[in-house]
Amino acid sequence: MRKPDVDISKLLKNRKFEQMVENRTAYTFNEIELSIYETHKTMYDVAFRCNVPVLATMIRGKKIMHVNGNPSLEFLTGESMILAPGEDCLIDFPEASELMPTECMKLAIEPSRIAKFCEQLNAKYPLIDNTNGWNYTADGIRFINDAMINQLLNRLILICTENNIAKDFFANLIVQELLVRLMQTQARNILLINQQGNATSNRFVHVRDYIQKNLHENLTIKTLSKLAYMSEPHFFRCFKQEFGVTPVEFILELRIRAARTMLQTTDASIKEISFSSGFNSLNYFLKMFKRYTGLTPAQYRKSVIA
Repeated sequence: MRKPDVDISKLLKNRKFEQMVENRTAYTFNEIELSIYETHKTMYDVAFRCNVPVLATMIRGKKIMHVNGNPSLEFLTGESMILAPGEDCLIDFPEASELMPTECMKLAIEPSRIAKFCEQLNAKYPLIDNTNGWNYTADGIRFINDAMINQLLNRLILICTENNIAKDFFANLIVQELLVRLMQTQARNILLINQQGNATSNRFVHVRDYIQKNLHENLTIKTLSKLAYMSEPHFFRCFKQEFGVTPVEFILELRIRAARTMLQTTDASIKEISFSSGFNSLNYFLKMFKRYTGLTPAQYRKSVIA
């Protein structure tokens, strides 16, 4: 089981334990509410619906989510998703027990507050080739939290444990940074998942398509910036602003995705997959794969085939 990166142990020390299924402990700030849910026994078809967009983060264990009749999906430790308001959701807890409870955190933010913050970002830090601009979308797409998102969630949890008169001010600063990083993560996931080069007016989509077709090559910022008709510094700065990672980190993520697909769909050796996905060093591939997925390539292949 993946080790939790978000620590809620301090919150659980003083919480009231009242029910075995989805025991809820809530902490409120100005237009922000953070809730911890614990389930201590196997349970199926537990209903959930939210009235505002909610960031849901799995702290420990596994849930099976059934949202609006869509195909079920596994929600695992270290993953998050932004749930849309008004959607009917049924949740299964196939592995929850008293010794190993399933733990989830949900963060709700007043939509008008989010809209105002996005307006400020669009006015001061506009995105290129993006007609939607900064936009916090409840798309229900799962993603693995990166180190910065986990760090911000842990800081917000720490504020909940403090009796500090300025807690609303501190929480607001943390949530603003969290919103930016979540929107960058969403934009990056859209760029990663969308395999069609259908947005020819978007220079970053054009760059993404080129990278995918040339994963084996030595891809440089100079080459990619020319494709985007931008100077190298401007390309680097705009890319990181919109997607939260450098172009080099994005290339690495695409290579890891390609490797994951080959591990799942082919019988090729790990060494062959390493070089086929654009890595020149097997040791570097093993190191990066473990960093991005939490598993070795062999463990990943076993988990998806089992």
